[in-house]
Amino acid sequence: MSILDYLAKYTIPYKGLKDGSHEFDFTADEKFFEHFQFENNFQGQVSVKATLLKKTLVMSLNLEINGEINVTCDRCLDRFPYQVEGESTLFIKFGETYEELDNDIIVVPESENEIRIAQYIYELILLSFPINFVHPDDEDGFSTCNEEMTQKLNEHSEKKEIDPRWSELKKLIDNK
Repeated sequence: MSILDYLAKYTIPYKGLKDGSHEFDFTADEKFFEHFQFENNFQGQVSVKATLLKKTLVMSLNLEINGEINVTCDRCLDRFPYQVEGESTLFIKFGETYEELDNDIIVVPESENEIRIAQYIYELILLSFPINFVHPDDEDGFSTCNEEMTQKLNEHSEKKEIDPRWSELKKLIDNK
């Protein structure tokens, strides 16, 4: 199955729908991520609820995601499950040709009868990620990273002396 054939299932046919609200459910799984990934190997499953509000001249598409993806910790390189949640609204106008006016506004040709949303789902998932993936701390506030790797990092990390002027300034903050 080609990439386009697989991603075609993330399509909403809006031409025959009556004006009003319509809900669609999709799942982004490992096979979904295979079509977008270049350096990360995301595994897991994300539920996607798409709500299309169809009107004569404009439509809005609200995407809600919720699920869990196994990611690689940037500190210890072990994999761990990361909870993914997010929501985004895309406004769809009709015009002559396809055009992205803004991050959340697109123009689709009036001759079209469906919208492919796989790319928008993928972008929403990426936007829900933090800058770095790091194992969460346990209930006592201790890191849950791989202890062996953490020890090796500590052994090889450079110890820097703190400038004494910063220490004096820190005292001012601590005293409040």
